[in-house]
Amino acid sequence: MKKIVCRHLDLKKIHESGQVLLGWTRLDEGKYSIVSSNHKLTATQTEDGAVFECAPEEESYWEHYFDLETDYGEIEKAFPADDYLARALDYGRGIRILNQDLWETVISFIVSQNNNIPRITGSLERIKNGREFFPDSAELYLERERLSNCGLGYRDRYLINLLEELHEERRSLKFSDDMAAAYKELTDICGIGAKVANCILLFGMHRMECCPVDTWMKKIFEKRYGGEAPAWVKNENAGYYQQVTFYYERNGGGGSR
Repeated sequence: MKKIVCRHLDLKKIHESGQVLLGWTRLDEGKYSIVSSNHKLTATQTEDGAVFECAPEEESYWEHYFDLETDYGEIEKAFPADDYLARALDYGRGIRILNQDLWETVISFIVSQNNNIPRITGSLERIKNGREFFPDSAELYLERERLSNCGLGYRDRYLINLLEELHEERRSLKFSDDMAAAYKELTDICGIGAKVANCILLFGMHRMECCPVDTWMKKIFEKRYGGEAPAWVKNENAGYYQQVTFYYERNGGGGSR
């Protein structure tokens, strides 16, 4: 058991910020069971951070997963002058951009498109098929025929195509370190468009400069910025600002102003 003292760490806000589609189970108020790749954790919110319950050798994995090496206080201090963003940052304080497993992130956000949270999580659980950990590409390739029974709709073909491509080319999922190249590699995959690619870059590859634009963000631009994308979408921390504004608006913090 390890207590993490960190003002900028709120498990509930992270869970509700839109970046987590797989692996989190709420056990009680402020307490979560979290699975990522082949790692597991019980995390409990405290007044000044969180308590991590895991094997000692797992602590470094979870510290990286929660991006504890990044000072979010410094990110907040450096934000562009913007009254609405300032309110969102205050409301969403405690959100961090997780270092999620890349494979799980790709699958999650392919499933997420034109979908709602209950259906997404249900489909992902059916893909998991009772396992403690999410199946890797080799495991899932052997079970690809059952994907049509996982409630994926037209998205099952996207996953099957990807699994067959990885199997035929005898490779694992990997993308360039160069963001422009990685974006092209992602959007070359059948079923991955601009929004999903940016979600994968941000949540699976921790490219903080990426700002996924979905219907929520378009509404924010229309409602708060006269229909124009604000200057902060080009900021090096645009992904973090996207998360706090999404959380702020979705949870009613924005009111009607």
